[in-house]
Amino acid sequence: MKTVISFLLLALLLTSCEEVTDWSLPKGNNDFIVVNAIITSELKNHVITLTMPISVINEKPQPVTRATVLVSTDQQVYAFHENPVNSGIYISDTAFFGASGQTYSVLITSGNKVYSAKAVLAAPSDFEFLHYDLDETGKQYRFTITPKNYNPANPAMYEVLLDWSKASGFENINPDSCKAKLYFYTLPTIDVSEVFAPGMESITFPPGTLITERRYSLTREHAAFFRAVLLETTWQGGFFNTTSANVPTNLSEGASGFFGACGVVEKQEIAK
Repeated sequence: MKTVISFLLLALLLTSCEEVTDWSLPKGNNDFIVVNAIITSELKNHVITLTMPISVINEKPQPVTRATVLVSTDQQVYAFHENPVNSGIYISDTAFFGASGQTYSVLITSGNKVYSAKAVLAAPSDFEFLHYDLDETGKQYRFTITPKNYNPANPAMYEVLLDWSKASGFENINPDSCKAKLYFYTLPTIDVSEVFAPGMESITFPPGTLITERRYSLTREHAAFFRAVLLETTWQGGFFNTTSANVPTNLSEGASGFFGACGVVEKQEIAK
C-alpha cells in the first residue's frame, strides 16, 4: 500500500504544470531611488550608481541624474561627480582607499530629498584560488571546487572574471564575446532554498584564459542583504521557494539597495 501511495505522489509531482502569470508591479514613488555602492580597500576612484525603481520585469532602470553625492569619514570628505557619458553613475573626484574598521558615511541629495547610510569596512582576508580541471572534451576547463557557501565567522562575496580574448584561436574574435563574470557567496546562514536552488549554467573556458578572482569581505549586515537578494532571484524556482519580501537596506527612508564597505583581495592566473 505504501508503494502505491508513493507512486501516486511521484506521479502528481511529475504531472504538475506551471501556470503563466502576468506580473502587475505597482509604480513606485518618483522620489524613491535605488543605490548600488561599495567602498573598497583598493586605491581607486570609487563608483556609486543611482537609479529609479522599475515597474516592469527586466525593464532597464532609469538613472537618477543631477544628484549630489558625498562620502565621508570623521576626518575626510570625498565628493563624487556624475559621469558625463553614463548618467546615474557617480565617480569620486579623487582616488582613495578604504581603511579596515573605518566607518564611512554616504549622503545623497536628489531634488529636495536627502538619503544617507553608514558602513564599517570589513578587513580584507586571504583566500584559496578556485580549482579547475579539463572537462570530458579535454579542450575546455571547468571549475571543480568553488568557495564554500557557509562560513558564520567570515562572510564574503567572490567576483570571478574570465577573459579568453588573447587565448589561442580567439585573437580575431570580438573581445566582448570572450569574457564572463561569475559571483559566489560565502554567507553565515544555510537556507533550504539555496541547497535546492535551480541548476545553474556550467561555464567552460579554453586554455590561455586570464582568471581574475576578487574576494570582498562582508559585514554580517551586508551578507544579510545579499542573502535576501539571492532568495528573491537566483534561489527562486527550486523545490523550496520562499515568500517574496522586501530586501533589507541600510539606507534611510526613501532609498533601497545597500551602501557597503569591503576589504578586497585580488588574485590572477592564466589557465595553462
